[in-house]
Amino acid sequence: MSDAQPVSPDNQTITNATTADQLAINRFLAQNHLVHRHLDWISPTEWIGGQPFLLEKHQQQIRSILLAAPEVEQATWVRLFGVSEADLLSSAWQRLLSKAIAMLTPMGISNLCALGSSDWFISLLLQPGFNHINDIVVLQTRAMSPPRITFHTEVEIRPMRVDDLPQVAQIDHSAFEPLWQNALAVLTNAFNQRGISTVAVKHEKIVGYQISTCLGSHGHLARLAVDPQQQRRQIASALVADLLDRFHRENIWHVTVNTQADNAPSLAVYYKFGFHSTGERIPVYQLEI
Repeated sequence: MSDAQPVSPDNQTITNATTADQLAINRFLAQNHLVHRHLDWISPTEWIGGQPFLLEKHQQQIRSILLAAPEVEQATWVRLFGVSEADLLSSAWQRLLSKAIAMLTPMGISNLCALGSSDWFISLLLQPGFNHINDIVVLQTRAMSPPRITFHTEVEIRPMRVDDLPQVAQIDHSAFEPLWQNALAVLTNAFNQRGISTVAVKHEKIVGYQISTCLGSHGHLARLAVDPQQQRRQIASALVADLLDRFHRENIWHVTVNTQADNAPSLAVYYKFGFHSTGERIPVYQLEI
């Protein structure tokens, strides 16, 4: 419990973040532990200019923050929520969430979703009527050499190039429903991180891709998608097999991947290559607005 004096909501202001708030936001995030962060390739301050990116201030000091700016149509995520004092959790959440919904509705956003990253955040999600719709499951493999699996596909796997990204974004949007889609800017950020990114090419056309990150001996398959018209042709398997070979050549033997618990086709591909569940599950909640 902090020694700070209680602050009436009447003495606080809610504004959308601007570039002038960047240092204050970074300071707030560094100093406060009651912060929910979405699994994202974009840092919070890179969302400045998007709405809603709400700051609740008292005497020019940030006391709570909520970011839910959409990157695609129809759906968005609670990308960031935090408070400076535990006593503010419920009241600040209600105030900022109400303001965010009022801003999202005219944009045509019908679903606001969030990852249940902690018990305290899940308790907030359950208050205004978020529903548990899915789980993110974590898989891993610790093979010193990739399994040799025989399959037949007509694609060529090659490294992804910057000029491939518009086609990659098109495949991403066609392969996933809005909730799980990534915008071109987000995919570009992911591509620019340290890791391995490849595309599957058939008749000179990109029909699938994967983007992975790596750190030391750990690699993470961050994104995998195949053109829906080309699915069930072992293209995903070809991308995974090639990635594991590339990881092996770089002495990366511990590989992880996340996917939805109900994504049976993806799970089947990963199990085939020796991935198994770590037991970690992150619940996904949705609020229809």
